[in-house]
Amino acid sequence: MKKEILGKYILQTATPEYANQEAELQKIVFPTLSEEELMTEAQYKRHIEIFPEGQMIVLDGDRVIAATTTLMQNYHKGHHTFLEISDNLWLGTHDPKADWLYGLDVSVHPDYQGKGIGREIYNARQEVARAMGTKGQMTAGMPIGFDKVKDQMTIAEYCEKLIKGEIIDPTVTAQTKCGFILVEPLFDYLDDPRSGNCSVLMYWPLDPNTKLSEHH
Repeated sequence: MKKEILGKYILQTATPEYANQEAELQKIVFPTLSEEELMTEAQYKRHIEIFPEGQMIVLDGDRVIAATTTLMQNYHKGHHTFLEISDNLWLGTHDPKADWLYGLDVSVHPDYQGKGIGREIYNARQEVARAMGTKGQMTAGMPIGFDKVKDQMTIAEYCEKLIKGEIIDPTVTAQTKCGFILVEPLFDYLDDPRSGNCSVLMYWPLDPNTKLSEHH
């Protein structure tokens, strides 16, 4: 994949020469994430070997300003963590016959946030989901707005209000505007105090009638 987006940036399949920039971008975009949950240059190169179609970057000239890492996985009821679903970020859990494209992250450089780049990435992932014959994409969104209200409620209460549509979260609400349907909170999904160590499982089916169900 390679295409111009927003009239001035290039969204393309990731290539190894940009892996170092992707790793640096992680540190900038996720400053409160634990080190073991930040992807490294070596891991980015491995992702391209395992599932090249699912790895994408956005370039401004030669500068990586956004990136996403995905794999293919089935939906399993019950709890999973970021490191479990990603094989400790090495993508050994990728299943080419799986029902869903699973998005591990979307990172957009702070200087470029609010321009619609994230939405373009989600749309491109939906194209990949269709091309790979899956039912759509699922991901776990970080409810980073919790940080501002953590003195007023627990993360469980925050997620409940979020899923009911009673509060707006900078990340999760934006994802629902792209087309994602919220499912449930995944407590202790990752080590990030800003989001109460939690993420919200969500999915965006290619067919609006498709429900998130276990693979049989």
